[in-house]
Amino acid sequence: MVTYVVRHSIQGGQLAEFRIDELAQASGVSVRNIRAYQDSGILHPPKRQGRVGIYSDDHLARLRLIAGLLKRGYTATNIGELLRAWEDGRDLSNILGLEQVVTGIADAAPSTYLTADQLRELLNTADAAHDTSASAVQAGLVEHDGDRYRAPNARLLHAVATLIRAGAPAQAVFAFSAQLRAAVDTTVHKFVTAVAADILRDKQPDWMPTGTEIPQLAEYVSTITTQTESAAAAVVTHDIGRYLDAALGDYIARIMPHLQQSEKQ
Repeated sequence: MVTYVVRHSIQGGQLAEFRIDELAQASGVSVRNIRAYQDSGILHPPKRQGRVGIYSDDHLARLRLIAGLLKRGYTATNIGELLRAWEDGRDLSNILGLEQVVTGIADAAPSTYLTADQLRELLNTADAAHDTSASAVQAGLVEHDGDRYRAPNARLLHAVATLIRAGAPAQAVFAFSAQLRAAVDTTVHKFVTAVAADILRDKQPDWMPTGTEIPQLAEYVSTITTQTESAAAAVVTHDIGRYLDAALGDYIARIMPHLQQSEKQ
């Protein structure tokens, strides 16, 4: 379990502080690579408390940014050049604040790993005719990872499991989650692409935000994220209410003739 000290960020939130092994656990980057990034200058050194180095969410955000760039095929040298250009003449706290906003968004929907037994227990259902684990894979809720499963979105998996345990038909829940993911993915991709294109409109190919623009951009990205999530939740909640009301109306219409017949008898 990761232990940490809390302090306030420049956005008014809270930042966790880690020892190097805790940072490695939180970021998925090995202690060896963390030290190598420090030696190469692409990760800033920790602050010292006695003989212990203390890392913050600033470092966690930077490690996630580095990991993302590595996945895109950039080398450590490329990344170093980019980050040095990124920091040149800019306030470091503002730069790290923007990195936290962008890389921290995934924290709202973290991935998790489960054994086969844990997945079966989580998706426990009385519907013994269906293999819920296989259905979860087919719906994209989990994927095989060696002898265990990886859930890319732990919040979604647990929401699905809660619906099933509450009594909702398992196959209907799996179908709903798969269709929702597909629809949202397409819509969000188009929206984020449009937002990114708008930010870069009229900008030169080598444009980097100025020290003044960075905190404004961080606030904008944060607003885009929170309000897009609110908009999606509002649509889903509205439609659930609308269709539940329609279902109730259908139910009343179905039983009304029987009630009227009973009154005549």
